[in-house]
Amino acid sequence: MAFNRDKIKNVVFIMLDTLQFNYLGCYGNDKIKTPNIDRFARQATLFENAYSEGLPTIPVRRALMTGRFTLPYGGWEPLAGDDTTLTDIMWGKNMQTALIYDTAPMRLPKFGYSRGFDFVDFCPGQELDHTSFADVPLDPAMKPEDFTSASMVWDKEGNLIDDDSKQLLDEIGCFLRQQQHRRTDADSYVARVVNRTVDWLKTRRDKERPFFLWVDSFDPHEPWDPPSVWKGEPCPYDPDYEGNPILLAPWTPVEGRITERECEHIRALYMEKITLVDEWIGKVLDSIRTQGLWDETMVVLMSDHGQPMGTGEHGHGIVRKSRPWPYEELVHVPLMMHIPGVEGGQRVKSFVQNVDVTATIMDVMGLLDTESGVSDHGMNTFGAEEFQGESLLPLMQGEVEKIRDFAIAGYYGMSWSIITEEHSYVHWLVDEEEKNSVDCVAGSEKTMDEEMWTCTAGAKVEMPEHNELYDRKADPFQLNNIAADNPEKAEELLQKLKLFIGELRTT
Repeated sequence: MAFNRDKIKNVVFIMLDTLQFNYLGCYGNDKIKTPNIDRFARQATLFENAYSEGLPTIPVRRALMTGRFTLPYGGWEPLAGDDTTLTDIMWGKNMQTALIYDTAPMRLPKFGYSRGFDFVDFCPGQELDHTSFADVPLDPAMKPEDFTSASMVWDKEGNLIDDDSKQLLDEIGCFLRQQQHRRTDADSYVARVVNRTVDWLKTRRDKERPFFLWVDSFDPHEPWDPPSVWKGEPCPYDPDYEGNPILLAPWTPVEGRITERECEHIRALYMEKITLVDEWIGKVLDSIRTQGLWDETMVVLMSDHGQPMGTGEHGHGIVRKSRPWPYEELVHVPLMMHIPGVEGGQRVKSFVQNVDVTATIMDVMGLLDTESGVSDHGMNTFGAEEFQGESLLPLMQGEVEKIRDFAIAGYYGMSWSIITEEHSYVHWLVDEEEKNSVDCVAGSEKTMDEEMWTCTAGAKVEMPEHNELYDRKADPFQLNNIAADNPEKAEELLQKLKLFIGELRTT
């Protein structure tokens, strides 16, 4: 079947929060079991070098909804009134739109990330929602300290080590209050999102009209609570581990607080949770197929970012997104697209960014060249003329070899990075004079201790003092900083990065 826009009626966009790219079989992990996503990858186009540019949760979704980079403009903030979103453009285009999600940061007061969707179904309970259950009695048999390592919480005298210990126990306690009645995998968060998604596809949508469906699952985001934790059984990816399941860990550096063996167990629980997510997401993909929608529906599956998971290549000495460090384990994301009529099974090496996903969706739907204006009835309509993303269709159809020479990533006002075929370079915005210069970022009044730059409550704004350069081929996970030995290359990449950021700010 050849690609034909007229035959593609629908789009299903699936976001899996905090899914690291190399924790999938289709990205080369031969230990983890992800048969449904791997099968999807074989039928879709897999992008080997996809990067999220502005991090974490909220900036990524703003970029995806607007098709515009966020790194030069702003970080963790609401959709602006002058932001044009996918659903703004789809208004009046005979597209029914739906958002089914449990990603609590998207639902923060006045943030507006459900704007423009015809149907919105929020499944409460994840992360920022936990305080809603703070007054719910907790089963006395379920003690927060039994769901993490004692050495992360108590000192040798049996006292709490610090405020991070108390915060960790409080976080676990809130989570247990919500999930203490869980009995089967169907009670998991991802299952709730998937069941409501399948119900919408089968019974709630108007089957005579095309649709755009955004599914946003916060799983496999921590807590690391796969089935083995609730069943009291050994983790299948780490059956010999002895000790409490580590449902959550503190936001402190790993050294002196979390052992390498504990980090291994955390990674095993994370893998098991990803396997659970794979099982349930398979039900969404199966529903699309069994309803006869596969040949008329574009399906995108991706994550917003990865996750630091320990020392070295696993996380540069931290667990969880507790520092604004745009290293490979965080910014490199999985991305797969099924577009009817485009050959499946392709693996694309070219750099792509999350804003390109938005442009591709609009291109497939024939809305990429639309302009803002006024309808015949006097109502404002909106177009995609302000998009900064590039459609990936020419890349997928073999018309071009690449659409970008490099990718960028970072945290607004804190860090920038540039990733090329040969090198990666990290620029830390630690100098206040530079932070406030015209070469840097808009919104210089934002200080580096900005209250909410991530949804990780115990995160701290701590960054190295010196910029970093890495040999991407010999050192893909950025462990050996060669900036001092290669000052000319470092300066070249810094200037290229600043020039690109400056160009984005003028468009």
